[in-house]
Amino acid sequence: MKKLLSLVICFSLCFTLLPSTSFAIETNDKELEKFLQDIGWEKEAYISYLTSKGWTLEDFYSIDELGTPLSEESIQPVLIDFELTREELNELLIENGDIDKGQDVLDGEYLIFAEELYDFVDFYINGEFGTPIDEQNLQELLTKYGFASKEELEAFLINNNDSLDDYEYIEDLDYMVDLYKNGLFTDEEIFGLFDEIGLTEAEIENLLNHLEKLDFEDPTVLDRLLVLSDRMIAFEEFESADELTAEQISELLSIFTELLDIFQIDIQYYLVKDGQKEQISINNLLSLQSTNGADLLLEIYSKEGQFLADILFTAEMFGSEVIKETGKDLQEAKEIIAKTADAKKTVKKPQTIQTVKGAKLPKTAANYVQNILIGTVIMIAGLFLLQRSRKKEI
Repeated sequence: MKKLLSLVICFSLCFTLLPSTSFAIETNDKELEKFLQDIGWEKEAYISYLTSKGWTLEDFYSIDELGTPLSEESIQPVLIDFELTREELNELLIENGDIDKGQDVLDGEYLIFAEELYDFVDFYINGEFGTPIDEQNLQELLTKYGFASKEELEAFLINNNDSLDDYEYIEDLDYMVDLYKNGLFTDEEIFGLFDEIGLTEAEIENLLNHLEKLDFEDPTVLDRLLVLSDRMIAFEEFESADELTAEQISELLSIFTELLDIFQIDIQYYLVKDGQKEQISINNLLSLQSTNGADLLLEIYSKEGQFLADILFTAEMFGSEVIKETGKDLQEAKEIIAKTADAKKTVKKPQTIQTVKGAKLPKTAANYVQNILIGTVIMIAGLFLLQRSRKKEI
């Protein structure tokens, strides 16, 4: 179950790559206004701070993910509580990869909030990243989720191939119980995302019926998906598609092709403009310098040739902002998967990845193909979640 859950989380992170996603925080959010009032920041100044760090409000999906910007004042609790000089703090962050050599704590673009800075420094120094489970916080969790006893919670975890013995920190236990009970997204949220890429209810039903014929409990299938998830995570450091070399694009295509094989589907690609439809291979898409404003139509078939659905990606959906966020989302994927598999909250520490030598593809072509892969994985991830949910209800 944990293997499967890790895979679902990994592929589901691709949901965050849709433009204008309904999960992103909006500037007129009332909760945002209250949060800013509580920390004493003006909205424009806060957004400017995020921009200066390479982030936007759209990168965050709940107010809980936001925090107090780093400043001379906000870092003082860290210096005082951990008895650090500014130089010692910077050395600690450099050692753990949070800032580069020569940078100051205020210069970093990874740890950008005072609260997370405090938590990470606490972990680096004290070696714990969570609240140890005790009788009091366990009882609070039982009450929160409606369990009558510790034994009932344990039975619930066992039913999900899990155990209370696997958890050391209450935050990790809370996270997983919530995930087992509520899932990552509601069906309504998933259907909302499908609307954005033009999937009808009939097409969704076709795809779900197709997926139900596949055996996702087969250890061989799970192992193949786990290998794919590891290969996907290898791309965690890039921030725009024009940074990818030809070899890296080829690797993405290989991952994509195997994913389609696992899910037993084929896809035909068409460029659509002014009512005219022209078939094109994905390899030819790679060589395009420009699509000249054409939309991309994907027709999805089973391996037996049965039509399942079609998806239309408009030219507007292939903007640079979608690509820009890919690296950040995949970087978070590694942390979430590690947390799920180990039931321990791990430190989000940047990894150094060797650059693969090779010519880079034209920016427009790289963006286009990257979004083809992203969009299709969005659909597969959502259907995977729905199919698992539907099986649970039977």
